[in-house]
Amino acid sequence: MMNDLARYRLLAGVSVPPAAKLLYNYLLDRAGGRNGMVLLSARRLAAEVGLSTSAVRRNLHRLQQNGLIRLTPRYSEEGIRLTNQITFA
Repeated sequence: MMNDLARYRLLAGVSVPPAAKLLYNYLLDRAGGRNGMVLLSARRLAAEVGLSTSAVRRNLHRLQQNGLIRLTPRYSEEGIRLTNQITFA
């Protein structure tokens, strides 16, 4: 598990807005560390961290562009879109 100092050092070197850093830290806590994963919708994440749904989507995309997370689309057997699987890069 990543300690707070390692987390701060990692995020200090990434040029993303504070909302993206907040989201990253929240996801890391929810996943139980960098080896975990998160299965939450953008709407649920927004409610839990206090951001708008569009801000969550935008910042998830920024985190992925900066190589901090991977967003993997998931579908049911019937082809219905499910929440993304969020893992750490």
